[in-house]
Parts: sequence; structure tokens; C-alpha cells
Amino acid sequence: MGSQVIWLPVLIHYLSPDLLGLWYVFVSIGGLVELLDSGFTPTLSHSMSYAWSGAEDLQKQGVVFSQNKKEPNYPLVCSIMYTCQKLYFGIALAASLLMITAGTVHIQHIAKSYLNMQVYAAWGLYIVSTFINLYIGYYSVVLVGIGDVSNKNKANILSKAVFLISGSIGLITGMGILGTSVAYFASGFVIRFLSKRYLMKTHHFDTILKEYKHQNQYSQRHILAMMWPNAWRDGLVTISSYFTGQATVLFSSNFLSLYETGIYSFSVQVLNAICSIANALFGAYLPAIQSAYVAREKHLMKLYYSKAMACFWHLSFWGITIFTIIGIPVVQFLRKDFVIDRLAFIVLAIYIYLLSRHRNSTSFIVTMNKLPYTFSFIFFGTISLGATYIGLAHFHLGLWGMILIPLAVQSLYNNWKWNMVVNRYLETNEWQLIMDGTMDLIHGVSRIVMEKLGRGKKE
Repeated sequence: MGSQVIWLPVLIHYLSPDLLGLWYVFVSIGGLVELLDSGFTPTLSHSMSYAWSGAEDLQKQGVVFSQNKKEPNYPLVCSIMYTCQKLYFGIALAASLLMITAGTVHIQHIAKSYLNMQVYAAWGLYIVSTFINLYIGYYSVVLVGIGDVSNKNKANILSKAVFLISGSIGLITGMGILGTSVAYFASGFVIRFLSKRYLMKTHHFDTILKEYKHQNQYSQRHILAMMWPNAWRDGLVTISSYFTGQATVLFSSNFLSLYETGIYSFSVQVLNAICSIANALFGAYLPAIQSAYVAREKHLMKLYYSKAMACFWHLSFWGITIFTIIGIPVVQFLRKDFVIDRLAFIVLAIYIYLLSRHRNSTSFIVTMNKLPYTFSFIFFGTISLGATYIGLAHFHLGLWGMILIPLAVQSLYNNWKWNMVVNRYLETNEWQLIMDGTMDLIHGVSRIVMEKLGRGKKE
């Protein structure tokens, strides 16, 4: 998850701030079209978790619990897989057409003076990569759904290693922005290939799919009907989350220079990487939380969640602090014209942390196959988008407007509401949640250390 940060020194050394800003516009457009599958990706993961945990059937709200909680419901697993194969091909095709048409027009509008064959080739390869990632991207989602976080992470590590190596080679050898697209294509291919291999060979999905291919207990129409109510709601939520996050890069490219866009995007990239690293434990625990919900073991849900949120808090705080004190001077040492305002970075960090924190709460709520936050996400996302546009277009607030306006809007409701909802369900509060999780983490680490020391003495 820190690969983007590791790669940033190479990026800022070999790409000018203008081209770096253009690259992040590529990424933002890719993120925009990927919203087409935004509702189905989390819904697929949750549905697969329920089926793998032995649920008898999917429902539009909640699940049909099974008396046998250990044995996966293979016919249901198979039906979900075949449904998604057809669904994701259509999504990938639609996304690619949008990038070829509207995406290309936007690139031509904001980067007239930078357009050449290299930029067009980079954009074309990025479109192809997005199609592949969307079409077979559900393999990695299914891995998470069945709880195989270990192999999902192995695939991630190898793909990011390929990304770093190929991207660095491309930039060092003078490929410029095309080198970044080559790295994106290579890393996406690796993670999809490995995820499929782990599913087919390690978990024998090839055998499962063949054995239950002709099952008629769960039709694909039934699966889609059960997934759709939450999928479209989750899709709207993800779209609103995009508008409060990655869409700001597209905003900045219209109202700020590519130089300013590059610096802003760089800061967002660093902070998103820090929060992603801090959230790694939560991501690993989500399938277990879903399984505990199916098994109706609320105490386990609270245990996993408190540890994950404590880890998120500590790693985020120290990651942001260290980068503010050490990272910013290092960046400016590497490139003198890459000036990051430290105060703006800290306020942006607060915004992104609070945004990630309440999204964690909604991710917890989704494990129960409920989406009560849909309206508030859409409403405040729309308000944030509109207010930011007014601030930039009519009041020329610039960078500070892009940071303070969304922070103020989200703090009115979402930043506190959904944390409170989850804490009430778990019969705790934010302070107690972090304290309990911290103590559990300390005890866990202490136990591991003592076991290691004990083994060392025996040896």
C-alpha cells in the first residue's frame, strides 16, 4: 500500500510537476469510469462472504442464516461467480467507451500544450489497462470475500513490485508518462492473473465451477435481483465518495494550473497511502467480521473492529506526523520547485483521516447487508461538490477552498454520525473503542514476543 509513496521520489525527479499533474488526471478519469462497478464490487464481496460462510441464500436486506455455519454453500458461490462474469464484461466495455470519448476530450482540453504521441500512447494504454482490470477484477474481490486475505496480499505485493520496477525503469530510460502507463498495465495484469490462479488452484474454484455449473437452485437472475438493491445504493455512495475524494483532482485541473494540480495530487496520494496502510488490519478483518455476523457473534465483531480502529488511529497519526516533519523537507530536497505548504498539508490530512474514519464505520455497517447512510452520503457529497465548485469558480479560493469546503461540509454530519451508529451497536464510544483496541493490540504483540523468546530459549 505504500508503493505509491516509495515511487514518488522517482516520479517527482523524472516528471515535471505539470506532467505529474497530467498523470493524476489520468488516474482520476480512470477512477471516475470505474465507478460503473462501484456498487457491485462491495456487494459481490459481501455476498461471497455470506455464501462462503454457509448462508442459505441472499436477501435484499440481511441474509438467510444457515444451521451449518462451517460448510460453504457451493451452489450459491458458483451462481454468484457466473453472474459476475457476464456483468463485469459489460461494465468494462462501457467504461472503456467513456474513456475513449469523454475522457479523451477532457485530456485534450486541459493539456493542449503537452499533447504528443507519447501522451496519446500513454492514455491509450491506460484505457486498455482499465478494461482488463475491470473485466477480470472480480477475482481479487472474491478472494477477499472468501477470507483469503493472505493470497490477496501476496498478489498485491507482487503486482506492486512489478509496478515499482517497471515504472522506475520506464522513467529512468526516458519513457516519461508512457512509462507510468506501462507500469499500471503490468501491475494490473499481474494481480488479476495471480488472483485467478489462487482461486482456481488453491481453492479449487475450477472444480467447484464445473461441478455446480448446471445447478438450478440459484438462478443468475435471482442473484442479480438480490444484489441489485444494495448494489445501486452502494454505487451511489461510492460516486458521492469519489466526488469528495478523487474528483477533486479533476476539479483542480480545471481551476488550478497543472503545476498546482501536481502538488495537490501528490499530497493526496501520500495521505491516501498512509491511511490505506493504517487500514490494512481492518481490510484483513472485514471477512471475519462478516463471518461473525452470520454466526451471530457480536463480541467477535467488537473485538476485530476495536483492534482495527486502534491500529488505524495510531498508524495514521504517526505516519502523517513523520511525513510532515521529515517527508516534506526530503521532497523539496529532491526537487526545489516542488513546494508543499506544510499547514495546508496538515489540514488536508485531517480531512482525509476523518473521511477514511467514517467510511470505515459504513464498511462495518455493510457487513450486516444494510446501507442506511446512502442518502446522507449522496446529499452531502452533492453539497460538497457544488460548494467547492462555487468556491473555486466564483470566489477563486484555490487550494484552500478545495480543502476547507469539503472538510466543513462532511463535518456537519457524516464525519461523526456513522461512527456513533456503530459505537452504539457495539455498546461503546470512540474513546473506549480506541483504548480497548490499543490494549488488545499490545497484548497480542506481547504474546507474540513472549512466544518468540520462549522458542529462542528452548533452541
